[in-house]
Amino acid sequence: MSVLAILQQAAAASPPREEVYLFVALGLLALALVLLVLELFVPTGGALAIMTGVAALASIASMFIYDTVYGAVYLALLCAGSPLVLLLVFKVWSHTPIARRMILQQGADGASDGDAMRTEGADPSVAARGKAASALTARLAELVGRSGTAVTTLRPIGFVRIDGQRLDAIAEGGFITEGAAVDVIEVFEGQLKVREQQAR
Repeated sequence: MSVLAILQQAAAASPPREEVYLFVALGLLALALVLLVLELFVPTGGALAIMTGVAALASIASMFIYDTVYGAVYLALLCAGSPLVLLLVFKVWSHTPIARRMILQQGADGASDGDAMRTEGADPSVAARGKAASALTARLAELVGRSGTAVTTLRPIGFVRIDGQRLDAIAEGGFITEGAAVDVIEVFEGQLKVREQQAR
C-alpha cells in the first residue's frame, strides 16, 4: 500500500501526462512478447530476437516519457521478470520441432555407439553409421596396448603406424614428434589415443 501511495503522490505532483505513451509502452511490450514467441518457431537467424530487444527498449523509453516514476518501477519489474520469462521460453523452446530437430542432428553427428543402436529402428542411415562406428571402435580396441611409430608430428592429432597400419591418433600429452615410438593407451572418440614411450 505504501508503494501505491508514493506513486499516487508522485503522480499528483507531476505535470499532466499524455496517456498515449502508457498505451504505446504496453503495446510495445506485448509486441516484444509476440516476437519472442515467434523466434521460438521461426528460424530467422536472430532477426526476431533483435526486433524483440528493440521493442522492449522502446517500451521502456515510452514508459519513462509517460512518467519517470512509473518508468523506473516498470524497468525494475522488467529486470526482475526477464530471467523467469527467459527460463520459461527456454523450457517451451526445448519442446519445439526446431529444438528436437537440432538435438536429433547432434545425436546423429556425435552419438555414442549405444545411442546409434537405439535409433536403428528410426532411420536406416543412422543405424548403418552406428554399426560402422561400432565395428571401427572394436577394431581399434584390439590395438590398445600395442606399440608403433608416429608417422607425422601429433599436435595433438596426426598419424601413427601400428602393426603396419597408418591410423589417425591423438597424443595424450598434446605433442609427439615425428618418428617417436608410441604406445596405444585407449580409444578416444573413434581415434587411437597414444602416449610417447619414455627412454629406458
